[in-house]
Amino acid sequence: MKGNFMSYQFDHRQLADEMEIFFFDEEIGAGLPVWLPNGVAIRDQLENFIKELERRGGYQRVVSPHLGRQDLYEKSGHLSCFNENMYPPIHWPEEGQEEKKNYYLKPMNCPHHHKVFKALPRSYRHLPLRIAEYGQVYRYEPSGSLRGLSRVRGLCQNDAHIYIDPADSLKEILSVLALHEHCYKSLGLSGYRYRLSLRDKSRPNDFQGEDSKWIEAEEILRKALQEKNLNFFEAIGEAAFYGPKIDVQMKMGAGVEESIASVQLDFLSAERFDLSYSASSGDQIRPWIVHRAPLGSHERFVALLLEYFDGQLPGWLSPVQVMILPLSENEQEACRKIQDRFMHEGLRCRVDESQGSLSKRVLFAHRSRPFAKLVIGPKELGSGIFKLEFRDKKQDGDIESVIKIMKGACAAPA
Repeated sequence: MKGNFMSYQFDHRQLADEMEIFFFDEEIGAGLPVWLPNGVAIRDQLENFIKELERRGGYQRVVSPHLGRQDLYEKSGHLSCFNENMYPPIHWPEEGQEEKKNYYLKPMNCPHHHKVFKALPRSYRHLPLRIAEYGQVYRYEPSGSLRGLSRVRGLCQNDAHIYIDPADSLKEILSVLALHEHCYKSLGLSGYRYRLSLRDKSRPNDFQGEDSKWIEAEEILRKALQEKNLNFFEAIGEAAFYGPKIDVQMKMGAGVEESIASVQLDFLSAERFDLSYSASSGDQIRPWIVHRAPLGSHERFVALLLEYFDGQLPGWLSPVQVMILPLSENEQEACRKIQDRFMHEGLRCRVDESQGSLSKRVLFAHRSRPFAKLVIGPKELGSGIFKLEFRDKKQDGDIESVIKIMKGACAAPA
């Protein structure tokens, strides 16, 4: 565990309202957030960050539909084990058939990804096969449990499924945990802890598969945590129905501990979906599957970041990287031209066009939590020297120097 396991006093719902991140609307539906441009800026940066790491790690990206037929979720086991959290079926007649077929909004991406594996012949040479997607899913959470972005009914997951030779499970889990740690270190997060989520033997109907495989898979996850020297605790009954998992736990601003990410070891789905690959001997072998999502869902992860940083996000994630405040209306046109320069250089910049005194406008601009501010008056335009005010320091320079400073300060982590 890095740092102290703690909760934060800030509520992302208030922060998001001030920063114009997202909103809900009754006519759209409870728990279904609509992302505003500032929120999409954060999402896009997180996606770019993890997609580059996944590209280097050999992941291949896919896109799957938002729904699937009942047969798919019967085969995966979700209809029997996860039905309470699925939206009701959509009844739709198939062309040329009187019988109506049931479709469901997908609660998980994994059944679709298993179909991707099965779509082509696979051999041991293709393994590990790493399939990634930022996939939109829908879960009918009870209305009483909904809380801003931290618990919603529509969410977009940083999902991937890795199909492996069972003998390589430990090696792949270690690699995935290294990716998790790299992500959290790059984001500056601390205070999280790992939970080894195990089955409850007294509830055999909730945890499917052979005892021997459960024992083997649980021990692999335990050994991986130990080899990475990660502090963890064990929780009986928190496993997925198809295998044990490692959850990354962190307290949100309300003091409630949430799982912000997970690593799951699945020995069951390959049999359910009749997945196999050709071994070097020519035998057909069932793969094991690692489910992983280092950044969890956009919704919960953005909520976490807002509360963790009190909205003062790192420069590369700040929706407004530079806020330009004209001293008066006389400088508005010149400020818009400077804004164009910043935006041409790939920086997110906004000109404050509100009315009132400078002190009041500076105070109001704080609502956006800009990474830096630039107050521009006749003196700055006349001299060509601008004072860049960061949250904790100030730097002077001409416009080229200011742009260079900002680009360096807002560079995404590698």
